[in-house]
Amino acid sequence: MREAKTARESHSVLTKVVEFKDTTPTGYIHGGNVMKLIDSAGAMAALRHARCRVVTAAIDSVSFVAPVRVGDLITVRASVNYVGKSSMEVGAFVETENLLTGAIVHVASAYLVYVAVDGNDKPTLVPELIAETETEKRRLAEAKLRSENRSRNRKVGDSLRSLSNRSFLRSIRSHGQPPLVIGHRGASGHAPENTMASFKKALEYNVDIIELDVQLSKDGEVVVIHDPKVDRTTNGSGYVGDLSAEKIKSLDAGSWMGAGYAGERIPLLDEVLEWAKDSTRLAIEIKNAPIRYDGIEEKVVRAIQRHQVEQSALVISFDHAAVRRVKALCPDISTGIIFAASPVDPVGMALAADADVILPHWTFVSSSLLSRAHEVGLTVCVWVANEHEEIAFAAGLDVDGIASNFPDRVRNFLGR
Repeated sequence: MREAKTARESHSVLTKVVEFKDTTPTGYIHGGNVMKLIDSAGAMAALRHARCRVVTAAIDSVSFVAPVRVGDLITVRASVNYVGKSSMEVGAFVETENLLTGAIVHVASAYLVYVAVDGNDKPTLVPELIAETETEKRRLAEAKLRSENRSRNRKVGDSLRSLSNRSFLRSIRSHGQPPLVIGHRGASGHAPENTMASFKKALEYNVDIIELDVQLSKDGEVVVIHDPKVDRTTNGSGYVGDLSAEKIKSLDAGSWMGAGYAGERIPLLDEVLEWAKDSTRLAIEIKNAPIRYDGIEEKVVRAIQRHQVEQSALVISFDHAAVRRVKALCPDISTGIIFAASPVDPVGMALAADADVILPHWTFVSSSLLSRAHEVGLTVCVWVANEHEEIAFAAGLDVDGIASNFPDRVRNFLGR
């Protein structure tokens, strides 16, 4: 391998004034044109580092966070973050300047991978990379993690957030304190699941987080219910997606658990968010199988934003693509992947979904999983630990959170 180079030696800057020919009829630049500028700047950075021909191998992620208008001066700054034997990851940061007011706006970020090739189009060695500043060292560490995942055919999402900021539940769990208590569907062992009665009962048991499930009604409202059909938990019948929100809210969702809960209703997510925003955190599970709900991720995100709880809400799902979609829509919302299996690499699976939390069934958690997850700033919570032995097992591993139908049992055990 040739002589090592510093990151600043491989830096490139590309600028351009946006013209009408670059834009859509509404006056905004095409995303493809921005991507072309990013790729050009990235290729220049890779060329400066390798000093030989390079080809674009992958665009790991690109995030557009603000529009670009006619007349803006667009600037793309690109630098090599990490190198392998013949590959280079380049990070690109895009901003615009309004030439009339001088206002500067961050509009996009991206990670790209380039491969150096020789005259026969075969991969060739590139210089090693020297990271000098703390920022460059942080970028190198994060890029190395992405490279390791990439080599195992995984993609890591937008990781502009540092790894230390990835942890959600660990940030609210004080150091040395017991695991957080999560009320599964409220306190569903004591009150009808996913109803206000269950959520209020969970608060009586001093839970740290209340978990609930959401699906879409026929008219596109986000309703709080676990099953794809209303039959099990209400006096109605039929699929949630075939019923209007008004019809769903008219059903009795409590009598099945005793006369004392007769008349309990299925709430809308908006109603629960309004009730909870000043009293507790919510973990919102998107149910997207076997019925798939087009646009449910956007509706959940918009509801969270309406109630301004982006910093305290957690969105989780067995549908890991939905988790990734939520993060792409709003990076400020914490997300988590759920599974009931023993994946080859659950940490890589979480990173590929750009998730903050891993939620395995309690039977699939282990000390090695916890160790690997915590190394990259991920949080680990288990579900559903209801019996003494299950709670003791999870608490003994020092997981970050324990979800239970009986949160009072978890709280009592941890108190002892």
